[in-house]
Amino acid sequence: MPSLHLFLLYLTASLALNLTPGPDMALTLTRGMTQGFKVAWLSVLGTFAAGVIQIPLVVFGLAGIFKESPVLFEFVKIAGALYLVYLGVRAIRRSIRGEETLGTVSAGSDRGVFWQGLFTNLLNPKVFIFLVAFLPQFADPDIGPIWQQMLVLAVSSKVLGLLNGACLAYGASRIRVWLSRNVWFLRLQDSLLGVAMLGIAGYLIFNRSPGGRA
Repeated sequence: MPSLHLFLLYLTASLALNLTPGPDMALTLTRGMTQGFKVAWLSVLGTFAAGVIQIPLVVFGLAGIFKESPVLFEFVKIAGALYLVYLGVRAIRRSIRGEETLGTVSAGSDRGVFWQGLFTNLLNPKVFIFLVAFLPQFADPDIGPIWQQMLVLAVSSKVLGLLNGACLAYGASRIRVWLSRNVWFLRLQDSLLGVAMLGIAGYLIFNRSPGGRA
């Protein structure tokens, strides 16, 4: 288990990421706004189920590689922090430009909605990239096996995403008209995400021990 302060920092970052506009959020909000909570919830479950494939690939694959190459482990952590900077800058730019984040999706069967949610998340390369860049930032070889720490972190992130998705699905189904008329709310989310990502990246880069570990 990661240290408490890093775990709380990780949960904060995961929550900020879950709140950023993207394919999953667009799908959930649009389903909720146009088809109600039940359909949106099925989409969220599909997104959550993608973790069954993503987590083993990322956690066990990375853990084996990092065990053999501590230097690569440190390199990925630094590269991951820089990726967080990239995410933060992009989010702030989206907020300033006011880019639209909501799209339209067609209706379908319950099974079709579930599978669409799963493949939307599974086939989004940014999810894998983020997991690869993000998880090592909060793993410390000194306190236990890396794979166990990353497994706890990955599962926690997916569960947090499930809860967040459920809230979004319910909220979208309840405030359909308001949300469609107030795009500023999504821009505010992007602004907060950008600040959070930059702040966390700064913490991880400038609060590293002399040995190179966060």
